[in-house]
Amino acid sequence: MAVAIEGVEEVVKPGTTEVSEDDKEKLVGELSSILSYMEKVNESDTTDVEPKAHVIPLKNVFRDDAVKPFLPREKV
Repeated sequence: MAVAIEGVEEVVKPGTTEVSEDDKEKLVGELSSILSYMEKVNESDTTDVEPKAHVIPLKNVFRDDAVKPFLPREKV
């Protein structure tokens, strides 16, 4: 997917950031490269791949709650 200067100007909203014409040209190339890569990723067959939140199995590790004696109110 090719990106045009107009697309970059749309992303960089007028008045929020000053971007020179040279930088806009550079951004066109960088955004086009990123979108090309994403198109390749989208071509991957993920039919039998289960969605994951993490690539490694993670879980929260909490200690068990245990009732422990504490000081009486009068002593505190």
